[in-house]
Amino acid sequence: MQTQTDSTDWALGIDIGGSSVKMALVRDGGKPWTLRGEPHEMPSVKVLSGAIVSAFDLLLKQAGLDRGSVSSVGVSIAGPMCENGVIEMAANVPALAGVSIPDWIEDTLGLGVPVTAATDANAAAACEHRRNPMPGRALYLSLGTGVGGAVLDEGRPVIITRGTSGHFGHMDVSGGESDAPVTPGSGRGALEGYVGFRTLEAAGVPFESADRFEHPVMKRATAALSRGIRILLALYRPDHIVLMGGTVNIYSPALQQIEAMARDGITKAAPVKWTLSVGQSDNFAAAIGAAALSITG
Repeated sequence: MQTQTDSTDWALGIDIGGSSVKMALVRDGGKPWTLRGEPHEMPSVKVLSGAIVSAFDLLLKQAGLDRGSVSSVGVSIAGPMCENGVIEMAANVPALAGVSIPDWIEDTLGLGVPVTAATDANAAAACEHRRNPMPGRALYLSLGTGVGGAVLDEGRPVIITRGTSGHFGHMDVSGGESDAPVTPGSGRGALEGYVGFRTLEAAGVPFESADRFEHPVMKRATAALSRGIRILLALYRPDHIVLMGGTVNIYSPALQQIEAMARDGITKAAPVKWTLSVGQSDNFAAAIGAAALSITG
């Protein structure tokens, strides 16, 4: 194994999820080192601290690095976040609600380097930008169990409220439909109520079949996604929209159709030129992106 202890410009990314901690060591121009920690469920802060230390030590060993090789740390976590890195609410890890993430991580690892905190949506978007930099403004729309996302200007997150660019999945895209879906977290007619994985699964959409777009619930979902894109184009005026997330492959074969529906009669408030594409999401995207954000700010 190649030893790289002479390098001191590695950024550590920590993605704190509801089932495990994921880590990445990132350096410009190089392939990240990644590691998933031991599984957990509703852990306490003390348990999480121990898991982070154990995973960090193991990752350093695998990469042939020492603690002095790390020059910055970025932390990703789901939930609304204050400007000072305090989590307002952490549904996946309730014990972290009200905790200052930068202070806690510094106390836990004691590296004496800058620690930044970001939402998982911002971190995942930063990872996509690192892999495929897009000039100007890019909006990353994450499709999964729910819908999230972030806006980056030249790779830097646009923060509007609670550490986010906005709650994309909560947009009402129903168009006044009387039977619009209702979800507990996002209300009636929300985008994630139409396109989220649980909605499609409950309706029996045949995910592996090329005919899935003929299913009425899938037709409804693609139409809702195009309406959501139209709204986002008018509000944020991005140069690029990138679809990512755990269920993006369900929609990707219909990308041209979704784009055509979004462009049809679109408001003049939207940018004249914009692109729609699919990103390269993976399980370590948020950890890699958190590391990248710790470098760029």
